[in-house]
Amino acid sequence: MKRRTAAVGFALGALSPQSLVIAQPASKVYRIGLLGLTETADLSGPRPRSASAQALLRGMGELGYVYGEHFVTEPRGADSKPERYAALAAELAALPLDVIVGSGPTLIALKQATSTMPIVMAASLDPVGIGLVQSLRRPGGNITGLSLQSLDTVGKRLELLKETVPGRAPMAVIWNGDSALNWQAADAAAQLRGWKLQSIEVRDANRIDEAFKTAIDARAGSVVVFGDRRPVSSRAPGCSGRRNSQVASHLRA
Repeated sequence: MKRRTAAVGFALGALSPQSLVIAQPASKVYRIGLLGLTETADLSGPRPRSASAQALLRGMGELGYVYGEHFVTEPRGADSKPERYAALAAELAALPLDVIVGSGPTLIALKQATSTMPIVMAASLDPVGIGLVQSLRRPGGNITGLSLQSLDTVGKRLELLKETVPGRAPMAVIWNGDSALNWQAADAAAQLRGWKLQSIEVRDANRIDEAFKTAIDARAGSVVVFGDRRPVSSRAPGCSGRRNSQVASHLRA
């Protein structure tokens, strides 16, 4: 969240001659487009329900920018349907915005929607690898921001997990379409090390419980979870803390 605040603050600084530390009253109210996975209502207004949007506005306030006086947001939410990203990105690109903020899989849709409007990436797994920027040092084009570079650590995460849970049992990897790059990196790292992975793709957040059952049936010794906020924050009906404890017990057995 702090990364998103810093990136957008940088972008607004490029758009405005005012200081980022002490923002002076501006004659223009800048319009910031937001594209996210949640509902549009969660991203809207000066008091959004989305935690990431709250962090963004809080950070902007700390920089001296006041919502409604210096900037407003123009959000678009996909209602947990990533297939809507392309249409929503096109909507934002058609509006008179000063900058658009996106993260993760929304960035590809934004890049395809516009090559001229400034885009700030709050977080990207590998912006060079997926073609968002030319290089981290010289991004070029209309996209700038911050990279997670988390793909570089996938192999190390597997190593740490293997040290924690040694043995020949496979490691189950739970992932979804938005984390396909993570799965590919994990698969490549495992092949180099001669380790067996159990791929479990989850396309619906309501099937998380089923994914763990698949891992148990495969007699996995450990589980790695890659994914966006859907598999991490969602709970399938009936999936309780007790059920999670049962899963952990089965995996340890």
